[in-house]
Amino acid sequence: MNWIVTWLLIGLVCCMLLAAMRRTGMIYEFPFLAGAITFSFILPQLPGLANDPFLPDGAYVRALVFTIMCVAMCWLGWKPDRPVMKAFRWQLNERRLLIASAALSLVGAYFYYQLGRIPIEQAVATQFTGWYVVLFFFSKLLPYGLCVALLCLFRRPSYAAIGITLFDAVFYLDRIFVTGKRGETTELVLMIALAVWFQRRRAIPYVLILAGVLGGTVMMSSTEDYRDLSRGKERPESVQVTQLSPWRKFETLLETGGPEMRNAIFRINAIEHSMVFDYGVFHWNILVFNYIPAQIVGRSLKDALLIQVDGQYARDYDPPNGTTETGMSDAFASLWFFGAIKFFIIAFVLSRLYGAAMAGHAVPQMFYMLLIVPGMHSISHHTQWPLTEWIQVMLLLVPALYYARIPRRAEIPMPALAMGRTA
Repeated sequence: MNWIVTWLLIGLVCCMLLAAMRRTGMIYEFPFLAGAITFSFILPQLPGLANDPFLPDGAYVRALVFTIMCVAMCWLGWKPDRPVMKAFRWQLNERRLLIASAALSLVGAYFYYQLGRIPIEQAVATQFTGWYVVLFFFSKLLPYGLCVALLCLFRRPSYAAIGITLFDAVFYLDRIFVTGKRGETTELVLMIALAVWFQRRRAIPYVLILAGVLGGTVMMSSTEDYRDLSRGKERPESVQVTQLSPWRKFETLLETGGPEMRNAIFRINAIEHSMVFDYGVFHWNILVFNYIPAQIVGRSLKDALLIQVDGQYARDYDPPNGTTETGMSDAFASLWFFGAIKFFIIAFVLSRLYGAAMAGHAVPQMFYMLLIVPGMHSISHHTQWPLTEWIQVMLLLVPALYYARIPRRAEIPMPALAMGRTA
């Protein structure tokens, strides 16, 4: 039975990847990208776990059935062909946009640099605390500035847009090479590719992107080895990097199974037996953790705002440091098998943004460029990522966009591309 559900998931993911062959640009839609992250991050972890005799009876099948439901919801919730919401129809002054982009980038660069000075052991961890949370929050200004600059650059190239883009890219590339961050790598590539797609309607060839997914699947298994080289030094030496053996690590992963899906299997199994659900409290607790500073309100008040949910973990549950539980785990913990609706909601929201972006409106183009990677992380990490990113976009980016907004005149019809040239 283990291999039956495994092949069902493989078949579903392959269908999501192959479906993008039908139309140019479908590689940028969430169903394809959700299939890509599932293919590269989830599937390689399964063969070793499917053959693991020490997993609890039925735990693997239960977790895989729920994973199939969640991945399917990423496809079923995708409905971009809807009327564009009026809230997305802002016209923006490009000169002011570039001023806002420069300001976002300069302030964000400071916090991004400070975040990069965190010891490598903590920089590659999955969760920050204390002052590091503040650094991480305001470091998001840098990608927001880059996103704005990229749209301006590919709409109408200018020295200002080129300069801001190069300035921001230097910080991104430094972080990628120093800590081997997969999220930043994916974010940078997708922001550039989506800016070209939205403004120029030019897409990366499907064969090339599929080759990238396959290559990235193998290379991803050596991420931890690359990070180990970075510990204790600013940058790994080129000779050491060439000695990495991604294929050997990939074979080991196939044989032994991956820690993230193992974590998900054990947690889903524990919740199935305890039948203790948080009904979305998980999201509230993450928001309190991220946005209520204990240094200001006090540790006792912050702890009082957190809602404790006991009984969702087995006593012997001990996930390896630096690993995740996947989004399937927290979705199941919230609403049992009905928790798959979280992925439907994520896909639906992203589809509305994508539909408005394809209609030529700049604001949803930026939102989609910034939210698509957190949407992918909802599978590999947890479903809080899109919500957290959305809040940060509202707090940090929207005021800058409001500064660049051109007041709408009722008598003037809305242009096809909502990025005005004059104030």
